[in-house]
Amino acid sequence: MGSLRDILDRSELFSGLGPESVARIAACLRPVVFEAGTCVCREGEAGDTMYVIVAGRVSVLSDMGWGQREIDRKEPGEVCGEMALISDEVRSATVRAVERTECLSLGKADFESLLDQDPAMAQSIAKLMTKRLSALVHQTSHELLGAYRALTFAIADLAESRDPETGAHLERTRNYCVLLAERLSHSPRYKDAIPKSFIEGIYRVSPLHDVGKVAVADAVLLKPGRLTPEEFETMKTHTTAGAGAFKKVLQQSDSELFRMAYRICLHHHERWDGLGYPQGLAGEAIPLEARIMALADVYDALLSKRVYKPPMTPETTREEIRKAAGTQFDPYIAGIFLENIAQFEEIHAKFEGD
Repeated sequence: MGSLRDILDRSELFSGLGPESVARIAACLRPVVFEAGTCVCREGEAGDTMYVIVAGRVSVLSDMGWGQREIDRKEPGEVCGEMALISDEVRSATVRAVERTECLSLGKADFESLLDQDPAMAQSIAKLMTKRLSALVHQTSHELLGAYRALTFAIADLAESRDPETGAHLERTRNYCVLLAERLSHSPRYKDAIPKSFIEGIYRVSPLHDVGKVAVADAVLLKPGRLTPEEFETMKTHTTAGAGAFKKVLQQSDSELFRMAYRICLHHHERWDGLGYPQGLAGEAIPLEARIMALADVYDALLSKRVYKPPMTPETTREEIRKAAGTQFDPYIAGIFLENIAQFEEIHAKFEGD
């Protein structure tokens, strides 16, 4: 392990401080060790301590409906827990030791005392907060806020009708999509093709996959039974109606978030063999996010009760997915899905309420 000076210099928060500042900080730091797999801090808890990593590595995790998803890793010299401590808010993520990890901890009372005593450290904190806030404001104002305003426009454009799907269905399919995208991102074929932004995006927009159904007449949308061939043709228009709404959105906010929503709405009923709708795309011509959504949507429908059918058992549902791999579904994606079927079944149980 290097000197405290070396350790602090590797940290964005403490680098560049003078000897007197380092001495004050050293008097407040307490060594602590976390064995592999143990929790350093937990999402939702009070942010009363920050940690400087001396040796080892930690994983930063976000709590999802199906479990925890890694959003970052931190190495020696990096700091975790500082933002909750600085902002006096609850923690926004869980941090867990990947291996035996040595840290130096700084508690809230000592941190506040250092800020009172040390103008240099206070200035360093202010610079860090300004830098991070500036980055966040830039991202939010240029994409997220614009995208959400455009979303409001799209929903308002279709607000005269309604979608009968329940919130439980939307929550389940959203979590199926995230879990499947996460697992694919670690697979040999897609490990370099699915960035974190793709996973975040599909989490945000997958619940909108059937938004076009609100433009379908109630007589068809709410029919308590199987549709006639003519009614089914009408129902199929929900794909182009939803995509049309997002085409308007994109004219106001050309965001990748809503380009993804457009592709999901338009293509989530395409089939791997080219026999789907509305465009009859086949194979990898179907956007990846739509292939993921297609499997998630059908899986949930098979497990769910409808007025015209009882729910399938988990065993029968697995077999149906297996048989449809290579015809209805991308066989590689279906394979990853079936390898992780236990977690998908956990999601269904967690959000059951359809």
